[in-house]
Amino acid sequence: MLRSGITVVSLVLLLSACGFQLRGALNLSQEMSPIYLQKNSLFELGRELKSLLLSNQIQVTENAKQAKAKLILLREGKSRRVLSVDGSGRAKEYLLSYSVDFSIKNKQSKVISEERSRDDSISHDSISVARSLLFDPDAVIAVVNESEILYKDMRRDAARLILLKLQASGQSVKSNKPQ
Repeated sequence: MLRSGITVVSLVLLLSACGFQLRGALNLSQEMSPIYLQKNSLFELGRELKSLLLSNQIQVTENAKQAKAKLILLREGKSRRVLSVDGSGRAKEYLLSYSVDFSIKNKQSKVISEERSRDDSISHDSISVARSLLFDPDAVIAVVNESEILYKDMRRDAARLILLKLQASGQSVKSNKPQ
């Protein structure tokens, strides 16, 4: 009993010492908050991002002038290609891909952008996520439903990855800020 208690305590201490954080925990610097989210025509991804931002206690403003940073969703793409075929040449497995192009603009990033390119303070990024899907010719409607579920899951993963890019961008602004 005592040995198992010591083991649990030592595992918890070891885990906290390695810098482990829960998946949902996001530490956005104060240089990036409040943030303005420009969705353009990407409403579902925008809704997912706004939900993640709010769940991480990050202020989202509706006025771009009040924001310290802007997250601009440019375009998304979905694609499907055949991964494998059966003996008669029919598709057996597909690769579903979801990609998002976005840009992050913040007021303090002029120092960073001058060092990089003397352009604007906008960094363009792209994220791609892929999943495989087994095709069953006897259950075509189920396969279509499963592909929509997979695209929704990939959109959620892309939103998390965008927030991680936003967090990294905020940390680079913080480290390059003049003292």
